[in-house]
Amino acid sequence: MNFNKLDLRGLRNDEHFQFHTEFRDAVNRYGAGNMKIDDQFAAYLPLYADEDEAYKKILKSALTAEIQSADAYRDRIFSGMCNVNRAALKHFRDDVQQAATRLKIVLDTYGNLAAKPLNEQTSGVYNLLQDLNARIADAEKTGVAEWMTELQAANEAFSRLVKDRYDETAARSDIVMKDARAKLDAQYRIITARIEAIALLEGADRYIEFIKYMNSVIAKYATILAKRKK
Repeated sequence: MNFNKLDLRGLRNDEHFQFHTEFRDAVNRYGAGNMKIDDQFAAYLPLYADEDEAYKKILKSALTAEIQSADAYRDRIFSGMCNVNRAALKHFRDDVQQAATRLKIVLDTYGNLAAKPLNEQTSGVYNLLQDLNARIADAEKTGVAEWMTELQAANEAFSRLVKDRYDETAARSDIVMKDARAKLDAQYRIITARIEAIALLEGADRYIEFIKYMNSVIAKYATILAKRKK
């Protein structure tokens, strides 16, 4: 079983960093040692930190009052959604309480997204909404569904503002960012190629869940690229 291909060069900087954040988190979750990529992942992490630093410099120059306002609104909607579900846990109807309990498991998995750095919050909200949509019947029963709709709109609005501002300021850091991206992508390919080789030699049982998960992440970003081409 192999990793699906993805044109990482076609991703915008925020998308590129979010992809690698999801890859890093997945490796930490499944265990670099368990997958026999300790040395390769140890070399990957400082390259990830370099891109993080380059991206933060771009964001810092782009952080206008308008973007701050959009982020604050997104935070309020996220908090309001959590409060609605918290209230539903005490609803007088058992079925509503049970629905809220199931949603709480999802919400607790992501924690307080409003406290995360901006470059992680956008992808975190996106992933949270994906998981909540898998329980849309529960969300509608508790009243969380309409908050989900507004949170998605707020997340997309914030992302557009950052992208627009980035387009105006990115040229200053473009050389540094381009170099950081290229090095990080190269190490990512080394890691995935090693996993594929070991899986071929020793069997895929150790890696199948990780590869499946990453292919679902890759599919998400491939869809973004395909929509942009249209």
